Amino acid sequence: GALVESGWLAPGARVFDKKRRFTATVRADGSLQADAETGSIHGLGAKLQGAPSCNGWTFWHVEHEGEVKPIDALRQLYLLAVED
Repeated sequence: GALVESGWLAPGARVFDKKRRFTATVRADGSLQADAETGSIHGLGAKLQGAPSCNGWTFWHVEHEGEVKPIDALRQLYLLAVED
């Protein structure tokens, strides 16, 4: 949610896993939607994989400045910006 509120990740942005098997759309509240399924970055990642849990920060990726990066990279940039 904080990444969306601060503009680091825009509502409507597409995120995907590293192998691009799964894609989802970022919602205005920071949750994700993939077809009819919605959830947190962690919950939706787990649900789509059929796994008991998922670290959504490292599972979901986005294209940022021409590179594919985990959304954790955006979170780290956000955290650095709010520390300054």
